[in-house]
Amino acid sequence: MYRFLIMFAGIILFFSACSVKEQTIETSQPIKLIIKTPFIKISGIGFYKKGGKYANLQIFSGGVAVLDYKSAGNICINDKCMTRGIFNEKLFLQTHYDELIDDILAQKPIYNSQNLTKKDDGFSQHIVKTDVFDVLYEADGNGTKFNDLQNGVIIQVTKLGKEQ
Repeated sequence: MYRFLIMFAGIILFFSACSVKEQTIETSQPIKLIIKTPFIKISGIGFYKKGGKYANLQIFSGGVAVLDYKSAGNICINDKCMTRGIFNEKLFLQTHYDELIDDILAQKPIYNSQNLTKKDDGFSQHIVKTDVFDVLYEADGNGTKFNDLQNGVIIQVTKLGKEQ
């Protein structure tokens, strides 16, 4: 009887371990990323992967991983996790809505499409919140450019090759 219980527990453990799902990647895009703030400067080439509510951005410079960004609930950078609000304050030097970086990486309009001007292959936005930020944001078939003129924050994502 004891041997039967051990074998049954082993089978249950085997099947439950196999049922754990990993994040499904729906798209993978090679990109070039430039981030410039008064405190952080990153430039390199890597991959942006997205699936469901999961996003991963890995950037390499000189063959060395300089950025490993993971976004699901919280945001993790090089295995240091933080809330989205803290991340926004560190990167953008301001409090923005939680999904701002996800929208920039996914080339979606920001701030509920406020001041959206459509173009042939994309759009642009100019959003000003007096004494807080002055953002110029553009997205097209080649990538995105986010420029906060007031706080000196630039994020530029350029697509390389084809999305898979």
